[in-house]
Amino acid sequence: MENKLIPPNPFVEKYTPKGKNGLALDIRTGNGNSALFLAREGFKVDAIDINKNAIESLKERSKEFKLELNAAVQDVRQFSFDKKYDVILAIQSLVFMKKSEFETIISKIKESLNSGGVAMISSFTTSDASYLQFAQKREPVEENTFYSEGSKQYWNFLEKDELKNYFPNEEFKILAYEEFLKEDNPHEGTPYPHQHGIARIAVELIK
Repeated sequence: MENKLIPPNPFVEKYTPKGKNGLALDIRTGNGNSALFLAREGFKVDAIDINKNAIESLKERSKEFKLELNAAVQDVRQFSFDKKYDVILAIQSLVFMKKSEFETIISKIKESLNSGGVAMISSFTTSDASYLQFAQKREPVEENTFYSEGSKQYWNFLEKDELKNYFPNEEFKILAYEEFLKEDNPHEGTPYPHQHGIARIAVELIK
């Protein structure tokens, strides 16, 4: 049976500009479904992830589906952002860093968009079950940022409307913005049902 491309996140599919070729960046590409979707749509794609296995898997899948993209093992905090992009994705990609690092990457994303380019970003909020647990047990290392000894990484959480406020109306058209709770099933590290608080935005650079 022939393998088929797995659809990307529906949010990404909905707000990716149609009929427009250009450059796209997928930050922390993960399973690579969105990167492959962008390549199929005609974008020249840079896909980065700190996980070597994820990148190797994406390279194999891109060959399988005869889609060209540039996939590299890269921590976004060291990424050069030396190109101008027409689409930039950071879907749950900037959670595991300090608030100051998050804000630096957001600034670089904004600076790296072409006029008319679209950025799609999502991250956890202070409504997330993990935030409530951290806040009860630990002192933040930065505003709404906690360090987890178990996962050996930082967790950053956004206040209400915080993500939207990074994109002023005089520079960006907000195509979509929402905050919601999403049920998550038990998995390794969290062996019980829980809720994630998520904020996500799609914006177009208009200046």
